[in-house]
Amino acid sequence: MPSPPLAQREAARHPSGDALPPLMQFADLIIGPAEGRLRPGAEWPDDLAQTLARLYRNGRAVCAPTLRRGPPAAEVAEPVIFGGVCETHFGHLVAEHVPRLPQALAAFPDLPVVFTRLDRNQAGPSGAFLAVMDWLGLPPDRIRLVTRTMRFREVHVAAQAEHLRGPAPPAAYLDLLEARTRPRLAPVTPQGVSYVTRAGLPLTKGRHAGEGYLAALLRGLGVRVLAPETMALPDQMQAYARAEHLVFAEGSALHGRQLLGRIDQQIALLRRRKGSQMARPQIAARTTETRYVRCHGGALVLTNGAGQPIHWAMMSLYNTAALLEFFEDIGVGLRTRWDRRAYRAARDRDVLDWVRAMYDPANPPWLRPANDPAFLLDQFAPLRLGPLTDRAAALIAAQRDR
Repeated sequence: MPSPPLAQREAARHPSGDALPPLMQFADLIIGPAEGRLRPGAEWPDDLAQTLARLYRNGRAVCAPTLRRGPPAAEVAEPVIFGGVCETHFGHLVAEHVPRLPQALAAFPDLPVVFTRLDRNQAGPSGAFLAVMDWLGLPPDRIRLVTRTMRFREVHVAAQAEHLRGPAPPAAYLDLLEARTRPRLAPVTPQGVSYVTRAGLPLTKGRHAGEGYLAALLRGLGVRVLAPETMALPDQMQAYARAEHLVFAEGSALHGRQLLGRIDQQIALLRRRKGSQMARPQIAARTTETRYVRCHGGALVLTNGAGQPIHWAMMSLYNTAALLEFFEDIGVGLRTRWDRRAYRAARDRDVLDWVRAMYDPANPPWLRPANDPAFLLDQFAPLRLGPLTDRAAALIAAQRDR
């Protein structure tokens, strides 16, 4: 397909409503390895004046100008698409970089797609990254990973059609996404309930205490319990598409639903954070109904060296009354099987195992708690975990003595 006329100035607004801005084209663009998520590596001309080419979050461009580097090591003459960062985190990949691709791939179905290296130790795209690209119909031989600064003679860029904490995607974007993904799904009429669990993830990634108990009861009640980390991506997408009620434990797996378009189903999120609205506009645009269940019953949280909460790793507690009421509303008789004593035993085991895991001296620096132990232990009594305080204190001391 012939290239459109060169147009380096962008449209005046971010994607909204039903339409997408036209693709952008840049000449002689310098691209190097990413310098972090907020510095994706492209040296946009008049950087801060660019809007749609830059990374968006919360309705505004957030990426900083690329730091000055040496001269390009090489020049690439063939036209390319800029896809963003070769992201190592599934949620960021799907929510921030995938939304650039359907429009660009539809316009230029044969061009290679350039991604910038995020991690200096990154030898190549991860298996999860390649699985997402394959789901979108982008084979490995069209993926280019930028590991050194290069000049590209012709670069095509689509604006993010949706982004973290942003508005609903344009209908035109969902049309393009569905055109790429629906042929990959077996025809199915959504039915039944599926629950997407975090119970199999490492404790340091955060979860609800006692979630394993919940998942076991749901499985016994005929609910399909899905552990995305154990499933091939096409199987995961097919499982999501077949559910009439698709329930997520709050986490990045919810972003996986953004790899699908509009389906006649109801999606619910079990909140791990108070008042969370994670991806709500993006999910609501794809579904018949969305519910964000007020089942957050508090959380244990630690802080890092900067005094900031390590919120992604916190151990959340259920508001069990809200949890049971929600499942009853969607026709799952969880209340009839719920044993308060068994649940509390499972909750307490998870809490103590989490304390041990978070204070493991082998954890990477960014995960190690920097707070005084009293900061955590003082949270136990208000959360009605007081009887666990001494055991938690002993675990912290034992881990620090290793």
